[in-house]
Amino acid sequence: MKENEKSAPFQSDLKKKEALRLSNAESKALTRECIRTALLMLLGEKCYEDITTTEIIKKSGVSRAGFYRNYHSKLDVIQDIHDTHSNAVIDALKAVQEGAAPEPVFKKLFEWLQSDEDEFKLLMNIHQRLPIRPNFGLIKNVEDTDPEAYYAQVAANTMLVTMIRSWFVRGMREPPEAMAKISADIYKRLQKH
Repeated sequence: MKENEKSAPFQSDLKKKEALRLSNAESKALTRECIRTALLMLLGEKCYEDITTTEIIKKSGVSRAGFYRNYHSKLDVIQDIHDTHSNAVIDALKAVQEGAAPEPVFKKLFEWLQSDEDEFKLLMNIHQRLPIRPNFGLIKNVEDTDPEAYYAQVAANTMLVTMIRSWFVRGMREPPEAMAKISADIYKRLQKH
């Protein structure tokens, strides 16, 4: 048997193992997701103030060092979850401001929020008690010399956030399609200014 033939099975096994290894970014994302999920699960069992970092670490299955490589505290974990929701709203607003039709964009957003209802509910329940940084800034630059356009943009951006919160408080009674149409109609009216 030739030398190349002897090492061929070893090389193919090595290639298989190489394919299974996670990149650093993938590993970090998986670790963060485990920590986020653990905190959300614990929030379903007890109040935020009663949850310890040690409990999150045990529930997530990550090491203490792994937790602290990704987050400084349990509040950082909540902020990360909050930012995920904020970024979805910002991305929807940005898409509309860049010319996408509002109704399909808003429909996709409301469907995502509805599919993630449990996480959204837990986040809303603790949002008022914690110092979570809001992440809803203006996306579109508006001339400072046109105050009407500037405040119309502010109103359009905050309108969507307010509607999402109100929809949640009402128990998400209206289907995403209805919320998308209502949001798109109001958004268009505000943008006419």
